[in-house]
Amino acid sequence: MMPRRAAETGFALLAAGFGLAVLAGALQHDTGWGVAGPGAGYFPLRIGGLLALLGTALAVRQALGASRQALLGAGAARRVAALFIPTAVFAAAMPWLGSYLPMACYLLWMARVVGRQGWGASLALALLAPPACFLLFETWLMVPLAKGPLEEALGLW
Repeated sequence: MMPRRAAETGFALLAAGFGLAVLAGALQHDTGWGVAGPGAGYFPLRIGGLLALLGTALAVRQALGASRQALLGAGAARRVAALFIPTAVFAAAMPWLGSYLPMACYLLWMARVVGRQGWGASLALALLAPPACFLLFETWLMVPLAKGPLEEALGLW
């Protein structure tokens, strides 16, 4: 099991690295204040710098700390895996099956198995949420989501 201190130090360094990337991108634009207001890089420069500074400070603080406890206990690791694995399967299925069929399967699994809901509530969620998302994204917001063979067979693509 990974020590908590190592995980928190690594995440802080990751945040600092992201801040440095934002800083580097901001420096490619005007970072000053002009007649028309702030330049395109004005706010990203400050936010990236703050993130890099705080991420570095947190990494140093965690690296120097004395905590030796584990990041996750066995029970917590099982709970994280119970959420992560179905989510990863959902994401992996989307390129081949589109958004809606994997969404229905994911919601059914999460409601029935993880949430311990009854079959009625689980099926209602799994069968009503994808059409609601279709109406919201495809019809009202006009943002197409990934389509698969089921949508093609129904003529929705």
